Amino acid sequence: MNNASNFSRKLAEFLADKNRRKLLMFLAPLVIVVFWVGSNFLASESDSPKVSSAKVKRGPLTIKIIESGELRAQDQVTISAITDKQILWLVPEGKWVEKGDTLIKFESTKYEIARGEVESLVLLADAALTRTTSDLESQKLRESAVQKNFETLLALAKKGFITEGDIEKARLGFIETKARTRALTGAVDAAKANVRRAGQAFAQQNRKLRLSVVFAPRDGLVVYAVSGDEENRKKISVGMTPLEGMDLIYLPDVSSMLVDIQVSEVDVAKLQVDLPAEIRLDAYPEAVFKGEIKVIADLAKRKLNLMTGKASGAKIFDVTLSVLERDLRLKPGLTATADIIVNEYDNALYIPVESVFFDAQRQPFVYVRQGGKVASRTISIGASNERFVVIKEGLQEGEEVLLGRPKT
Repeated sequence: MNNASNFSRKLAEFLADKNRRKLLMFLAPLVIVVFWVGSNFLASESDSPKVSSAKVKRGPLTIKIIESGELRAQDQVTISAITDKQILWLVPEGKWVEKGDTLIKFESTKYEIARGEVESLVLLADAALTRTTSDLESQKLRESAVQKNFETLLALAKKGFITEGDIEKARLGFIETKARTRALTGAVDAAKANVRRAGQAFAQQNRKLRLSVVFAPRDGLVVYAVSGDEENRKKISVGMTPLEGMDLIYLPDVSSMLVDIQVSEVDVAKLQVDLPAEIRLDAYPEAVFKGEIKVIADLAKRKLNLMTGKASGAKIFDVTLSVLERDLRLKPGLTATADIIVNEYDNALYIPVESVFFDAQRQPFVYVRQGGKVASRTISIGASNERFVVIKEGLQEGEEVLLGRPKT
């Protein structure tokens, strides 16, 4: 501001000279404009902010690709609804169960009543079979006695001790007895059939009643299924009446958990199967799990806009990582962040990513500050992470690069 003060003082001296006042009347407006412009120019020069800079560094550097995704189990058992009955009880979600433990209880009053009715039929059928079997045994004894009496009469008739009329009467009685035996035999067969049918009906009602209680087919971690569309999604709960075939519970094998992420086409070339990764869960941020890349998709797809649900112009690749540790905190559906270690340098030359610019030909360059002056310089870059980029050529350790474009 010294220049502005000197200018003011000289102007005052000029005004003190009466001989110059007339000329001043003509020049004053122009002088004032020049003074205003000059003052503002000086102020803008002195008040302009300085662009931040950083030193070119050399040292160890880890290159990572960081993406978020979702946990899922590689292997899991799905428990589906076999009936459309109301859920009365559920095993708590997140509980570790063993094979044979109770998972779900459905409303079963209807089946209990039906089983009681069929059980009564079974008892009646058994009683009828017992009674007809007893009658048949008694009838067989009577038939045997009648047959022996008839055979005796035939022998006596040959000796002339009885008449033909007595023989005929005995023969008809024997035939009648045999008919009665055959009838009772049929009744016993019918009673046995009734017992079988009643037993089958009872077994069917028992099966339906058993379906009202679902048991764990294997050991696993209980995870509730989700039903409904995207806007009305909700987990299963007590009181719900599921449709037949609806997923209710998952029993994932937490020893084989996976993380599904999406990587941009710019970064996918850096990846390869078996690259190590560190996996963190939003629900347990302090925990770090070891993982590695298991599958990289061969085909790209359009990334979906989360707001509109429509495909955007960006291309992505599906990548699946396997979690190499077993932990009950690893549950399907949890949000996970994967830090994929692409490369580790022991002695790399690197600068901040915000100091790198690109010209019209996509050639990278930086602004280097030397001796109070700034000059652009073309460079060759290598791998980068979210903060730094490796320099192959064009810079030396200790040089100063701007973190933004210089003021013009």
